[in-house]
Amino acid sequence: MEYYTLSRYAYLRYYVLILYYRLAEYPPVVRVWAIFSTLALILIVSILLGIILRAAKSSADLMIIANNRKRYYDHMKEVAMTPRALEPGEIVAMLHLPKNFKMKERQNRLLIPVMHELHQEIHGVMSRVNWQRMLQAFKMPAYFEEQVRSRSIRKRVVAFKDVIDLDANLKEAVASRYLFTKDRKLQIHARLHAARFGTSYPFKVLEEDPNLVFTDELVVKYHNVLVYRSQNGLTMPNFIRWCNRVPINEELRIFAVNEIRLFKRREDCAELLSMLENSRDERFSCAIIQALGDMDYVPAEKEFCRRYLSASFTERQVLAEALGRINSGSPEVLNFLVEDFQQTTDYVTRMRLLRVIYNYGRHGRDAFYQLKATCSPDYAIYFEHIECNLIDSRRYA
Repeated sequence: MEYYTLSRYAYLRYYVLILYYRLAEYPPVVRVWAIFSTLALILIVSILLGIILRAAKSSADLMIIANNRKRYYDHMKEVAMTPRALEPGEIVAMLHLPKNFKMKERQNRLLIPVMHELHQEIHGVMSRVNWQRMLQAFKMPAYFEEQVRSRSIRKRVVAFKDVIDLDANLKEAVASRYLFTKDRKLQIHARLHAARFGTSYPFKVLEEDPNLVFTDELVVKYHNVLVYRSQNGLTMPNFIRWCNRVPINEELRIFAVNEIRLFKRREDCAELLSMLENSRDERFSCAIIQALGDMDYVPAEKEFCRRYLSASFTERQVLAEALGRINSGSPEVLNFLVEDFQQTTDYVTRMRLLRVIYNYGRHGRDAFYQLKATCSPDYAIYFEHIECNLIDSRRYA
């Protein structure tokens, strides 16, 4: 007697054939409906199984994160808050880590939320040296390098984000390969990392990319990068050098002027004033005017008054507010503002001029009430808005 061994697909084929020949006896409409119902049932079961599996995995991840928080949080906080620089061996002992400690990829990934929470709590008061050594004790730099080298673009982007959020740093050779990648999101995060942690000239990419566009989000992120470098004693870029790159990247020039203003670099005011005298671009000129006004650069008043007469209404409004912020008390400047208020035909400019005059010291307040007494009744609403404390007149300008 001979025996035959059936393949693993033989039983499945058997039941499929039974179903096929049973359906062959029915009309086409019934067969189509049966096939559609079977496929729909399989799809629904697959979706439900997927939801259940993802929920179970998420629940397991949350339990591991909770265990990590319970096991490591207090010890990590103690290490990071210790004022003196701890040796790697001391950190391992304080964290109660075993010898030759190593985590798997999933364990590293589920420890990151706990580190995020701790970093946000003690950021600004922790010891950065101990924090960096603690990350090395957990083998986090090696984990991030492995994620950045992975084939998944999503993993690379998430790794760059985590490195910045945790102040972890990566080797420049690892991050530099993505500075000119075609994926825009990955490219932005790689450049932000290079600008934040780079030791050689980290902003070289910005100067060499003429197509770089500074969106509002990028402006905030690069400003935070510069704040980080300033707080940690890292080299800062030469903003005046960026301003002189005409007109390779106009966005970069405006960003540089705004950073000079935000960092209060008064030593660059004279150079900015020289650029303003030769500038013909309205956006760049307005950025310089605002910077000089915020830094109370009194020598700029003469150039502001000269430029005012030939400027557009937008630039005139910026010039008027800059003169008000400098507020040197110069009678010539005050008379200039009063005369233009009487002559201008733009209601927005008129409102801003009147607010500048009102806040221009004691003499400005006297000039304000003198204008109120002499101007026609059509201007009364302007004075009422400026004087009323319940109305923010800047909403109307």
